[in-house]
Amino acid sequence: MTATFTCEQILSALEPDVELVQLVSAPAAAYTISTDSRQAGEGNVYLALKGERFDGHSFVAAAAEAGSPGAIVAMSARQSVLESLAQAQVKIEKEGRAFFVVVVPDTLLAYQKLATAFRRRVNPKVVAVTGSSGKTTTKEMTAAVFSERKFFKSAQNENNEVGVPKTILAMPDDTEILILEMGMRGMGQIAELAQCGRPDIGVITSVGVAHIELLGTRENIAAAKCELLDYIDWDTGTAILGQPEGLLVERAAAVYKGKTLIFPQDSFKTVKADASSTTFKYDQGPGAGFEFTVHAHGTFLLQDAWCAVQAGLSAGLSEAEAARGLATWRAVEGRGNAVGTRSGALLVDESYNSNPDSVRCAVEAILSGEAFPQPSKIVVLGEMLELGDFSDRLHEELGQWLRDKPISMLMTVGRQASLIASGASGAAFEILPLNDRDEAQTKLQELMKDNCCVMVKGSHGTKLYELVGALLQ
Repeated sequence: MTATFTCEQILSALEPDVELVQLVSAPAAAYTISTDSRQAGEGNVYLALKGERFDGHSFVAAAAEAGSPGAIVAMSARQSVLESLAQAQVKIEKEGRAFFVVVVPDTLLAYQKLATAFRRRVNPKVVAVTGSSGKTTTKEMTAAVFSERKFFKSAQNENNEVGVPKTILAMPDDTEILILEMGMRGMGQIAELAQCGRPDIGVITSVGVAHIELLGTRENIAAAKCELLDYIDWDTGTAILGQPEGLLVERAAAVYKGKTLIFPQDSFKTVKADASSTTFKYDQGPGAGFEFTVHAHGTFLLQDAWCAVQAGLSAGLSEAEAARGLATWRAVEGRGNAVGTRSGALLVDESYNSNPDSVRCAVEAILSGEAFPQPSKIVVLGEMLELGDFSDRLHEELGQWLRDKPISMLMTVGRQASLIASGASGAAFEILPLNDRDEAQTKLQELMKDNCCVMVKGSHGTKLYELVGALLQ
């Protein structure tokens, strides 16, 4: 059962700046909270949010007529909402239904306060995951680690100022572990989400160059990500850092003095790897000496797996329980899943999204000879979007990084991605800059054979998932 509130509980959660307007006296029933007027009805209090395209206050009367017992509205819209309810009130009174209006300064903040109140009521152990790269993968790995417990996790893309409270309010009231993914577009946003979710365990996978268009420097990105740590208790909480050194570790040490677990790079070992999985262990920190298996390859994904294991152990799981859970994880579509093709070639689908750090991760993964023994390795890269003024330089630098990698071919798709090809100029492998997906499909269908591994990666907006789909037909 998801979150329910009586009118009295709503007022209590939103104090002190709250006003109750009762058009028709409300009974002491408990209601769920809905931000979608199309779903509002009997048993659902409608909370009006103002978005980029629509203002939810325009639909309060429709929600009331549809059977909603109440609405939560902003003070700025109070008068217009009450006027719009004049006709609906007649229908409500005739049907003998309750209807009340709760007026607050900011309905988004009210939504978050209600979520925080429900989080306190259920009192699960809360794990929050953020980072420049790998946060969704780490969130999913963490959910796998907790698969033997009653856990609830953020749904896909529910990681912003609306998605996080929505997730909290949707969790069953017997939830033991709540796993929240926290995304970021600028300074102060992680703080806003952490204040709502109040995490016990904070995971920061990495500080890279994603979001650099908005924040300008990696130092600013580190500061923004570490806002999470301001909301974790120094005595009872745990901070988990997926990078062994650098800006993330430095910033975290400056703002958080509680228990901190840092990726043990010096003692981290791959025990074995094959086409389906990697088994690893490490000699420092919780779980030291125990072997864990994850269906992934490459340095960055193994760091994500370590973060997930540490979250589990920090929440009280045994090593064996965490290991059993992690072994159940599988990559979601577009995030590194390997698929056989009719040609016999292995296609590694990384088409969900892309940034400089995640490309490095994906390339390093397919270079594992044990996991990917194919002698021919073709890397197909689309543009990396949302890099702002840094875009040209970061594409070229990625090409320079690729220059000495033992791949067979670099194929780029799109104008901006051609800068990766330029940066790789002089490499021993073949470089093929192409204009669009159709060109790439034609060329790849000529090249893909049973001794070949093809990795496709690009930002979601480049639609390289369509290329992947065509190659799998």
